Amino acid sequence: MPAAATSTLTPPPPAPRRRWWRWLAGTCAAGLLLGMITWQTVPLWVEPPALPTAQNRLVTDRNGQVLGLLPLADGYRHQGLTELPQELARCLMAAEDKRFYNHSGVDWGAVARAAWNRLRGTSRSGASTLTMQLAKLCNPPAQRNYSTKIKEALQARALEHRYNKQELLLAYLNTADFGNQCRGAEAAALFYFGKHAADLQTHEAALLAALVQAPGRLNPLRRPQAALKRRNSILQHMGADTTAPLGVAAHSIIAPRYVAAAPGQLTLDAALQRDIQAIAADEVNKLRRHNVSQAAVVVIDNRSGELLAAVPAAHPDSERGGQLNGFGTPRSAGSTLKPFVFLQAFGAGAWPGTIMADVPTLYHSADGIRAPGNYNNLYLGPITIRQALACSQNIPAMEALNRFGSIKGLLQLLRSLGMNLQGDAAEYGLGLAIGNAHVNLLQLTHAYSTLARGGAKLPLRTHTQMATEATEQVLNPLHCYQIAHILSDPSARTATFHEASALSFPFRCAAKTGTSSDFRDNWCCGFTAEFTVGVWVGNFDNSPMQQVSGISGAGPIFHRVMLRLQEYHQAPLSFPEKPKELTVLQIDTRTGTIATPETPRRCLADELATPEQRAALPEAHLDDRGRAVLDARYAEWFNKTKHGRLFALDATAHSGRRPTILIPAHGTVVRLDPTLPHGGRYIELRSTLPAATTRWESTTLRIEQRAGKTYAVLTPGQHTLRASSDNGLQAASTFTVRE
Repeated sequence: MPAAATSTLTPPPPAPRRRWWRWLAGTCAAGLLLGMITWQTVPLWVEPPALPTAQNRLVTDRNGQVLGLLPLADGYRHQGLTELPQELARCLMAAEDKRFYNHSGVDWGAVARAAWNRLRGTSRSGASTLTMQLAKLCNPPAQRNYSTKIKEALQARALEHRYNKQELLLAYLNTADFGNQCRGAEAAALFYFGKHAADLQTHEAALLAALVQAPGRLNPLRRPQAALKRRNSILQHMGADTTAPLGVAAHSIIAPRYVAAAPGQLTLDAALQRDIQAIAADEVNKLRRHNVSQAAVVVIDNRSGELLAAVPAAHPDSERGGQLNGFGTPRSAGSTLKPFVFLQAFGAGAWPGTIMADVPTLYHSADGIRAPGNYNNLYLGPITIRQALACSQNIPAMEALNRFGSIKGLLQLLRSLGMNLQGDAAEYGLGLAIGNAHVNLLQLTHAYSTLARGGAKLPLRTHTQMATEATEQVLNPLHCYQIAHILSDPSARTATFHEASALSFPFRCAAKTGTSSDFRDNWCCGFTAEFTVGVWVGNFDNSPMQQVSGISGAGPIFHRVMLRLQEYHQAPLSFPEKPKELTVLQIDTRTGTIATPETPRRCLADELATPEQRAALPEAHLDDRGRAVLDARYAEWFNKTKHGRLFALDATAHSGRRPTILIPAHGTVVRLDPTLPHGGRYIELRSTLPAATTRWESTTLRIEQRAGKTYAVLTPGQHTLRASSDNGLQAASTFTVRE
């Protein structure tokens, strides 16, 4: 039997052991590769935040001295850097991001350290790089969480791809908050150290680098020890000296208010501005017992139209409106508009020798009949326009406006000179001649500078980069010089101001003072050929001063500023050159005509005349004794003075004023008042006709004479009065009487 067959079974190969660690490694490698690809492609799908534009907010004076920074809309002061301050950048990296040049937006080593420390529960050090902090600064405020951190990390990567390291550092230094309303390193350097960021020493740069971490907690002005500790920690890491004092102070970097509406180089001179501010403060202090708290000063260079100084308040820190703008606030003009009143009169036929009646006079005003008085209640009788303007008499100014010009014309003239006057002629009336308008000091001084240039108007320049514009001839140069000559004539103002030291100079200087009727404002404006100066003194709360005039209030400031300008000019100040067309005439000051051999010596004076004015001079009205004959308007003054050897009175002669019944004026309503004597039924009649020869008539009213005066006995109803004189002049008035 055959042997049984046998077979050998070969076992299958053993199954391979699962290499889980290989799978894990592969997965990690794939994830790492994906992460690297993702990280490298972040700039392709993440939009970086827009870096803020560096803003130029710096304001300097004409010599480049820093005056301050204009605040942003949020109140922060900022000035952009255009070049990276290397020392500050070095300190910033030492404080915030030591490996700044070795990462591409995220410092993974710092991230790992921060995570490990958090797991251990030790110090919670941050991992944000400077680029991540920049991304944070460029985004709106957001809740601090991991989502926000991741967003900032991705944006940091995108920033690193678009900008180089220098650009990122510069953007950070231009954006960071350094405390005390300073945004950006340049503003901080100017505020804390009074110097530019590029000029900081190492210990100063280290302090600014410290502040970005916590500008409030490390505020060096309030918490100097905390700031010093953090600064020294940065210096130690840099291996630098830590013994230097903190050396900070609150330097003013607030740009001059009201002048610097835009950044740039101003025409102001910082040293001159400081000196003038000190002068104004000193003089105001002398007047405190007269309830004077503030002053404002403006200085204009006549040759260029540049604003050299503009002091808005003598005491800017005062609780009585120190932050207000004294040179930009409209105030009652007082007598400062009188030069323009007479300037208009010269264009209408008057000249400096024209005789004006300085006697009590009634005028129609917008709200009725007025009898304005002179500032010191002194009336000089017949005077020339030269003396009337130099002595600042009110009545001649109103008469000049009434006789030679018009209220509407004066308003147009003042507006053409840059004064922003509101309202129309009817609102002002003849009171415009004596200052019932409100003007601001800057505009008024600018108008006076046009006078100084002989009527050539230049736009006011506040920034050196402003284009120099051509002058515009808006006034007659001959008339302007005549006004300037009067304002610089000390002998012409003697009758009112005597030897006023405030208006006495070692050089010829035109000056005009002004005081509001309620002592709320006083002024002094004037000029030489080189400079025009305007001064206002008063209170920003509009409270009245106590017996302070333009001579005693604004005058001393004006005087000292002019002397300071002579030092600034480094040469004697000059006066505008006399036009060759003007000739000097010797006149009789009683009549304003050419003097004769018989003219009394005390009545002789030299006067400037244009060819047209000389040709139009009237003949003198003298009596057979050589006395100047006065009309009826001077009767009261003549009877109270002792000028019989120089003047004679003709009580029947008309003054030349338009025949008008002043009281009761045409169209008025008179109410009977039972509290007055006789129930208020007697009203004195007044007109512009010669009182000695005036006849009054009415068909409805009884006319009576009492003590040399004429009265009407009033009854209810509408009445008409007629006045006539022997020289044929007539006037009428219709008015109403009510119970």
